Order: sequence, then C-alpha cells, then structure tokens
Amino acid sequence: MWYFRKHTVVSVPGLIVLALTLSFGIAFFAYIGVANKRSRLVKRNEFLYMWEAFIGATLGLQALFVVSAYRASNRYLYWTLGWIFYGIVMCALTLCVVGGYGATKDAGAAVWAVLWAVPAVAISVYAAKARRGYAVDRVMGIPEFRPRLSDSRGSVLCMVALDTAFPWATWLIGVFFALLVAIQALALANDHRLYKQPGRLVPVQTNGGEDWYDMHVWCAGYDAETQKSNRPVFVLLPDFGMPSTSMQGLMQGFSNAGHPACIVDRPGYGWSEPGYWMQDPRDVVQSINQALDKYPIANPLILVGWGEGGVWSQLYMQAADATRVIGMVLLDTFPNLEILQTFALNRTTTLQNLRQFRSLGASRTDPVPVVNFDRPLERSVSRMFSDWRAVSPLALHRARNAEWPGFQPQTSLGMHKSRFRDNLHYQAKYFEYGGTGARLYQSLLDYVSPSIESVLVYHHWPLRWPALPATAGSAFTSSLTRRQASAPVVTAATSNIPVILIASSAQFNSDCSAHKISDSEECTKWQAFAWFYYRQQIEYQQTLSQNAALLACVGKVEEDKTECDVDFVWRRPEWLAKVVVKQLFSQSGTESSSSAKPTSSSESAAVSVEPTSGSESAATSAEPTSTEPTASV
Repeated sequence: MWYFRKHTVVSVPGLIVLALTLSFGIAFFAYIGVANKRSRLVKRNEFLYMWEAFIGATLGLQALFVVSAYRASNRYLYWTLGWIFYGIVMCALTLCVVGGYGATKDAGAAVWAVLWAVPAVAISVYAAKARRGYAVDRVMGIPEFRPRLSDSRGSVLCMVALDTAFPWATWLIGVFFALLVAIQALALANDHRLYKQPGRLVPVQTNGGEDWYDMHVWCAGYDAETQKSNRPVFVLLPDFGMPSTSMQGLMQGFSNAGHPACIVDRPGYGWSEPGYWMQDPRDVVQSINQALDKYPIANPLILVGWGEGGVWSQLYMQAADATRVIGMVLLDTFPNLEILQTFALNRTTTLQNLRQFRSLGASRTDPVPVVNFDRPLERSVSRMFSDWRAVSPLALHRARNAEWPGFQPQTSLGMHKSRFRDNLHYQAKYFEYGGTGARLYQSLLDYVSPSIESVLVYHHWPLRWPALPATAGSAFTSSLTRRQASAPVVTAATSNIPVILIASSAQFNSDCSAHKISDSEECTKWQAFAWFYYRQQIEYQQTLSQNAALLACVGKVEEDKTECDVDFVWRRPEWLAKVVVKQLFSQSGTESSSSAKPTSSSESAAVSVEPTSGSESAATSAEPTSTEPTASV
C-alpha cells in the first residue's frame, strides 16, 4: 500500500483547509446577520459576501472530504478524474469572479473569491495524488477498498454511500452558485467597461452628521458660465425604483431647450451608494440638498418629480430648503397610490387605517414611525424586495429586466438597463420601501397646516399633504414667483410659485374598452381608480400653490407619432421638456431665456381636462378642446 494512505487529516494541508472552512462558515452566518442589521451605514450588498462565503465553505468541505479519503486506509475516493476536473473548473470560476469584481473596484468581493483558490487547488492536487496512489496499489495487487475488521457492516455501507453521493451533490451546488456569481461579476465588469459613470459623486452627511456616503449628481448644460448667470436649474427626481438614466432624455430635452438640468440618484439607485438604513425620507431630501450645494449648484431650482419623485419634491420643500425653489413640476404624481386605490374601492378598513396614520404623524425630530396600512400586502411586497436583494449577486434578477419600447435616448438604453442589473438595485428598492411603502407619505403629514386639513376634510378627500411654503423662492428675486393678479381659488395655498401638474389622460379615461378590460368587475375597479386619479390632480391643483396648472398628455405626440400614455416621461422627453418650459414661463408671464415668449394658455400645445359628466362614481375622460395633440390647461 502506498505510503501516504493514513487514517487522519491532521496534516499541514488538512489543518489549513480546516481553518479556512471554519472561517468561511463563520463569515456566512455573520454576513446573514450583518445584511439584516439596521441603524447603520451600508456601502455594499452584503449578500454578495454571504454567497461567496457559502461557496468557500462548500469548497472547504469538499477539500476536507478529498484529503480525508486520500489519507484513509479504509475508504476509497471515487471519480478522481471528476474531482480533478471540478477543482480546475472552480479555479477558473475563481479567476472570473476576481477579475470581474476587481474591474468594478469591489476589493472585498475580490479578496473573498481569491480564498476559493486554496480549497479548489487542494481538491485537484489530492485527487491527482489519490489517482496515482490507486494505480500503484493496483500494480502491487493491493485491494482498492479494504474495510477494517472493527468496522460494522452498517458503518461500511454508510461510508460507501457517503463516498458515492457526496461528490455529485456538492459538485452541483458548488458549480451552480459559483457559476452564477461569476456570471454576475463578469456582467458587471462588462457594464462597467461599456457605461462609465456619467455624473459626479458628491459626499453627503447622514445620521446626524456621523456618517458619509456618496450621491450621484448628473447635469447637462450646467457649467461655470451658467453658475455665474444665476439661471434656474431644473432638478429631476425619478420615480420609485428608477435610476437617473430613466430621466436622462428629459434632462437632455431641457438642456437642448437652453435650460440647465440635473438628476439626483437617491441612495442605492444609479451610481449612488446605499446610504443609511433604516432610511428616513427627511434625511434623504436633506442629503439631496447637500449634494446640490456641494456639486455646487447655487442657482435657483425648479423641481421636476416623476411619480413618487414628485412626493420627494414636496418633502424637499418642507424638510430641506424651499427658499431656493422657484417652481415645481409633478409628473403622474400621487401622495400614496396604494391608499388612494384602497379608498377608491371603498374598503371598510381604509378609514381606520387612515386615522392611525394621522394619529402617528411624523415628527421633525423623531424617526418616522412604522405604520402599516395593509399589513399582508406590505409584508408581501417587502419580502419580495428583500428576496431579490439577497439573490441579486447571483445574476437571477438579470432576466427580470423589462423591455423599454421607444425609450429615449435610444443610444442610452443599454446603460439604462445596466442600472437595474447591478447588486444594489433591489436593495435600494427594499430600503426605500421601508417595510410599509408609506414612510415617504407619513413624512409629509407633520407639515400639513390646519387650513389645508380643513379644505381636504371639506372635500371628503382621504389623503393629506402640505401646501408649498410661503417662503418658497424667497432666496432669489425671480419673476417666476410673481403673485397672480386674481385671487387664489383656495386661500389655504399661501405660496405663489408656479406648479405644473402633468398626467397621462389615459389614467383619467374610464372607458374600459380603451384599456382592453373586458371583465365587468375589473372594469368597475378601473372606473373607480380613474375617477380618483383625476380628483387627486384637481385637489393638488387647488391646494399646493396659488399658481398651479393641470395639464394632460392627450393624443398622438409629434416626437414618436404614438398615443400618449403613462410612459410619456421616458418615451417622449423632448416634447415634454418643451411643454414644461413653455407652460412654466406662460404661467409666470415671463419670457424664456432661450426661446420666444410663449403664447397664452389657450393657444399653447396642451389639452384641457374637463369631466364629461357630473357623476362621481367613476373617472371621467379628458376631452380635448382643440385638434392639437398637446394642449395646455
């Protein structure tokens, strides 16, 4: 029998592999705990390191198995060629992961992957030694498998079963997870090579100034000359789950129209770091304000919020710095869509839950309390985001990347998709959702004045939001903030800065056939939703500012010759930028610095939103007052 077959793993290589395996196992459970720990600054998706530790522990156990079988006199290492090939494959995957995350400058991920090489090399080396030793035994006539006399038949059968089943089971596990991690690493490296960071990372403080992280600010048309001229800068805030690339076309549209524009990636989206968790929405808007200051952007601001980005714009006005904001544009914005839809369906629990929201309103100093509106639904959504956050390093979410037909600019579609495929996207959604999806809405409740409260109660409206502060734009002298000659519709609105509300008229259209809804129950639901969508925009118009206008995107748009739908923000940005600029300066009665003076609201390109009937049981359609596809209200 060949010399090295001894029944022990107490050897230098065995002890090294054992120590490394224990380290991987401890790290695996430690990263599970760290990834779910709250009240801390987050820099990466720790589940990546958890998966790397899991793969390392699997490799370590396999290496211990091979070394113990190689050195045992009563065991036989089956499929030595398979073990040799497996070790080589894992070494190759190790190089892929190290190279991929090395290219993206994630040193932690690269270091953990380097450690895979130790057990992987041990597997191949000791499997090769065992194969050579068995060949020597056969030449010398020594049996390949010789149980000891002290071994019972049961223990022998168990050992044979283990030696047979363990390789195949662990090979599949090791190759499967290591291959997925390698695919994600190489894909991220390729995205990093193709799509460079377009903007600038700006360090901001969080957690009361104790921690720092980087926010991504991306500007077009903003330079030193613009900064000196003190011209207004459009600041774009994307919808929930959307990176800055989703509004790149609109930013470029403003720039092409002669107006500087910038997009800010909220924590974890685009190129911004994840920031502090749990996430306080007021802290986020203050960080956005810091990022604009440090970019630096000292010019007056016009906030443009898309979807939930419009709610972030409203919170910025309350919790950050309203004095530098001279205008606001809300695109398809609702205070909280889940609550609005629930109220539209007349569910009996809605009013009770709304009372709970108002009794536990946010405080300017204390953290925003966690209040569930629909606990089962919110838990399900939060769990979904949490699960996808955990498997993001395995590249499984790459197949979920939705199609974006008509995305503009088309040349940036690849970069846009790449932002949904990184390791941080679902983590950002999980953090921002905050377990309830209503923390952002809750943060606004503390700023609701008694006058606005009374108006919305009188209108029997379920949601609340504050009017824009009277101090808005006071840091600058701007003709955009002139007071209207006529009296305001609702005296509760004290601010006079121009506010533009733009929505797709498809959301107001209660015609179920237009939305291809054939089921009668679903049609009834949609009609209720459409009416409340329309009413929400009307309530916004009457309460946010004395100088607010509601526009609807109706008909075919010149930019792409297709019907205007809810995708108008990223599908027809050039048209949208022109409409916003024209309407904004039309409301203020001033002339744009880069274009001719706009015509009156009845002549500009837009459509008025008028209900087709007085019934309040369903939404009304938006009927155009002219044949032009884009009209203003």
